[in-house]
Amino acid sequence: MKFTAAPIRSRRKLADLDMVPMINVVFLLLIFFLTSATLRPSAPVDLRLPVSEMADPLSVQAEQVIYISRDEEWAFGNLRGKAAVLRGIEAAQTIGLETVSLAVDAQYPAEKLARALSDLGGLGIAEVDLMTTIGGARE
Repeated sequence: MKFTAAPIRSRRKLADLDMVPMINVVFLLLIFFLTSATLRPSAPVDLRLPVSEMADPLSVQAEQVIYISRDEEWAFGNLRGKAAVLRGIEAAQTIGLETVSLAVDAQYPAEKLARALSDLGGLGIAEVDLMTTIGGARE
């Protein structure tokens, strides 16, 4: 009985496997995703968010954030000023806006915040998420 030996793999074929094209493709994909990604824009008004010990990460869209600075500068999208923002929120109600995120400066007075929340509730906003930063106890 005659047995045939298994074919021996050539070292030359293994050496011919070139990884450079694959590395090029990976780098091109990396560059593409880095350049096409949208980063969250900075706040249109100067504010410092309050610190909370616990915070749940929110999926916030830039279009639905109302910014209020300590000097009572309001911003919502391209709108500036409290009256313009409230009119913009009222107009956004027609397309089904029910939830907004509120980014308020840590030094903003509580009574003015309560009034702002009341104004938003009067416009039909069902839910308001207050934005905070994650941190320990205040100093």
